[in-house]
Parts: sequence; structure tokens; C-alpha cells
Amino acid sequence: MRKQFQLVLCVLLTLNLLVTAGVVVYLGRVAASETEAQRYTLYIGTNDKDTYTQLIPLDEAKALVNEICSRYTGGYTVLEAQGGWVDDAGILTEEDTLIYCFDQITKEQLTPIMDEVLQALNQNSILVESSQIQSWYYSGEEPAQ
Repeated sequence: MRKQFQLVLCVLLTLNLLVTAGVVVYLGRVAASETEAQRYTLYIGTNDKDTYTQLIPLDEAKALVNEICSRYTGGYTVLEAQGGWVDDAGILTEEDTLIYCFDQITKEQLTPIMDEVLQALNQNSILVESSQIQSWYYSGEEPAQ
């Protein structure tokens, strides 16, 4: 009777361990594949603030901002766009715009990027957009088990 009790206890403990391990693996997979993060998007004009003209070619401006970003973060996405704004005198100004998206960065990392970009491109300001997102990397279908 004692051996049967020990055997049953051993089986129950093993099942408990397997179920617990499966839950941990499952939760680990969910946590590793889907995360909540703060996304920051910067809209950076390329016209000089004093002349209202683009003094630095777009490719050079992008290379300069890329270099600045790479010193403060491990990754970003950059897009090229056209933007327009009306100044205090009512004059419409259109310019090439660089859009930078950061998903894994803090405000403390973002601030020196913006400070350096303002100086490098002689800008008055950078439009900053912040949003809470959920993201994951998709690598294809999970293999059947």
C-alpha cells in the first residue's frame, strides 16, 4: 500500500511539474512575442529655419540624422515625406520631411537625439508623436507539434 501511495504521489508530482513547465513555456512565448511599448515618432523638417530653404540635400540630412540616432538607440525606422506648414506671417512653406519611428527607446534617450538634430539641421522644432502600441516580430507560422 505504501509503495502504491509513493507511486501515485510520484506520478502526481511529475504531472504537476509538466503542467507547470508547459504554462511557463507558453507564457514565456507570449511575453517574448508580443510586447507593449511606447512609440515615439519624430517629424523633422529639412528647410533651414533662417532661410526657409533646404540647404542640406535630403540624402545628406538623412545620413546625418541616422548617425545621431544610432548613437542613442539600437534601432529606428525612417521614412521620407513631404510636409507643409503655414508660418506666423501666413506663408505656406513646403519641405522634405524625415519621419523617424522608435519603439524601444526612453524619453531620456530621445531628448539628446532631438537636441543634436535641431542643431545639425538648424531647425526651430521637431514634431513629436507618442502612442502606446503592441508589437511583435512575425517569423512565419508556428510549427505544428
